[in-house]
Amino acid sequence: MTQQKQAHSVEAEQHIVACAIVFDDMVPAVLEIPEEWFFHNSSKLIVRAVKDLANQGLGTDFFSLGEYLTQKRQLEMVGGMQYLSDLSESLPSASLLNSFKTVLFNAYKTREISAVLTEAVQRVANNGKPSEIVEFLQSGVIDLMTSHHSGGFKKLGLHLDEVLAEIEWRYDNPGKLLGMATGFAELDQTIDGFEPGKNYVIAGRPGSGKTAFAVNLAARLAEKDAGCYFSLEMTGKSLSKRLLTNKSRVHNSTLRSGQLESSDFAAIAAGVTLLHESKLHIDETPSLTTHQIRSRLKAFQIKHGGVSYVIIDHIGLIKKDPRKGDTEGMALIADELLGMAKEFNCPFILLAQINRGTEGRDNKRPMVSDLKQSGKIEENADVVMLLYREDYYNPNSPDRGITELNVGKNRDGEAKMIPFRHQMAIGDYQEAIDWEPAIKPQGKF
Repeated sequence: MTQQKQAHSVEAEQHIVACAIVFDDMVPAVLEIPEEWFFHNSSKLIVRAVKDLANQGLGTDFFSLGEYLTQKRQLEMVGGMQYLSDLSESLPSASLLNSFKTVLFNAYKTREISAVLTEAVQRVANNGKPSEIVEFLQSGVIDLMTSHHSGGFKKLGLHLDEVLAEIEWRYDNPGKLLGMATGFAELDQTIDGFEPGKNYVIAGRPGSGKTAFAVNLAARLAEKDAGCYFSLEMTGKSLSKRLLTNKSRVHNSTLRSGQLESSDFAAIAAGVTLLHESKLHIDETPSLTTHQIRSRLKAFQIKHGGVSYVIIDHIGLIKKDPRKGDTEGMALIADELLGMAKEFNCPFILLAQINRGTEGRDNKRPMVSDLKQSGKIEENADVVMLLYREDYYNPNSPDRGITELNVGKNRDGEAKMIPFRHQMAIGDYQEAIDWEPAIKPQGKF
């Protein structure tokens, strides 16, 4: 596709650039516009020059721009002094800046959509797989609909402003959490809630209660916020049954047997009512790729106006790139999930497996280094929570009914162990801060 055929607006670009030259107070608004929105190279060069001059505290008027572009040997590339003079004398209207900004943005998006469609046509011509082409189109178009521009460098001062704003907020709101409340007081105090853009890993051996704990969290979070639960192993029906058991407090064995009392029916009805009001959304598709997860989150974001949290059960079941080995493939997945947490600006709660090495130790409590397949999971995680049940290994243990949640990594806080009393029959967890182990840990830990 030739440049002449690509969508653009000369009038919009010239008007916006002229605003930066004529009106000093409009410079910040112009510089907020991503460079890639401009089609013409001359506009891009002028905007870069305006940015450089503004950052140096210098003027961005006609003469200052001319001198700067001359020094950079770019004056003729933008059309010379005559072009700059014409812009400065074009009598731009500051009130129309937003309107022309919209025109500029729409033209940019049209070019990007055209590029996506052109690539899709090329893939068809090359006999690409229909399913992959459809997925490419879906992901590409949704991307264009939801993102205005990519990230980039920010001056340190802007980050410091954010830090100061947080300090001020904490001062004005003592005791309040920075992130979403988990519903568990001690855990909230330890990790400061689930913060946007961070990765939280819940790990344990099979049978340790990872899914049960995640379901408990989901039930609490979904009372207030709209989130997504990717159940890569369990069906949506099975997950819903666990949620119903948790809310109704009717034992799973009772549901399976069908031997229900009238009180059970009343409790189930109340639980169903509560869950119908829940804002949790479940995707039960097995073996999703990170690309597919991202596409579905984009679609969810468009439909619901945002994503408050994401739970993935579990990351070991995310489909890896077949061209990569297990370790490399999992490292890539871990990196992509970290990127998504930042992109969607919400906490990602990731369930993970612990390797079998714990089984050969006297003390079978897992450590952060026991995370299966890749050290990248540990590296990218802001918080790693490790689950351990003594009664899994010894059903007659005096410590039965206790799940130890070991916060083994806490990037912005302390590492500590938080005990919970669990009722596996209803998937319920309650903090047990006053608990002391009857059997003291022995061996390496």
